[in-house]
Amino acid sequence: MNIFIKTFTVIFLLLPASVFATTAVVEINTDDQNINALEGTLILPESANVREIQTGNSVILIWIEKPHQIENIISFAGITPGGFSGIYPVFTIHGVFTKEDIEQIRFESVLALKNDGTGKNTPVNMSLSLVAFKADAELPEEFTPTIATDPNIFDGKHFLVFATQDKNSGIDRYEVREGRWGWFKEAESPHLLKYQRLDRDVYVKAIDNTGNERMVIVSARAYGAWLESYGLFAILIMIVFVALTYNIKRYGYDL
Repeated sequence: MNIFIKTFTVIFLLLPASVFATTAVVEINTDDQNINALEGTLILPESANVREIQTGNSVILIWIEKPHQIENIISFAGITPGGFSGIYPVFTIHGVFTKEDIEQIRFESVLALKNDGTGKNTPVNMSLSLVAFKADAELPEEFTPTIATDPNIFDGKHFLVFATQDKNSGIDRYEVREGRWGWFKEAESPHLLKYQRLDRDVYVKAIDNTGNERMVIVSARAYGAWLESYGLFAILIMIVFVALTYNIKRYGYDL
């Protein structure tokens, strides 16, 4: 064990001091403007090594073009119905960078639209901030999933919109289950609902990168939810009733 520790220490000391694995958050600052749409590109130096891009903490609820990398360019575009104003994360980058890499990163072709019905472009500030690693024992922040419809999304069918943040390790994924029984499945916002009658409770999990999870329930809107909750109990009562009736007729029991 001592030999291993000494060998690891020597290797570590020989690595260039300016090279490090890191997590960086792309943020938007709208100042006092309320916006509902954002698009742009992030230009990276060719020496930067991006390993993963995550959107779990994003203020953007519906991605038209989810952040993705082609060569040294990360493109992104999305909307947030209802709009937002202030400072918020847009997406997170995990990778290996040098200090020089971070200094050379720049944003281009950034377009933000006002949430005032005019759809006019408004200036915003985009930035990249390093995130220090720390132990994460906290749950993702509380959030409220919403069921919505829009003629331009999923052909007007009901869908679920959800988003939250985790300030320590970041959101890894979301999982959704419709109804009290069955399995959770990984999902992205917006999520097309399978049961369009809205007769089942919808369970939404937000899971961070260390495994902490927060679950929220969206209550069913239709009567079918009651049937799902108590249907099994009603079936059991019917079975008992049929069994008693059969025994009464067969053995002549007097209740």
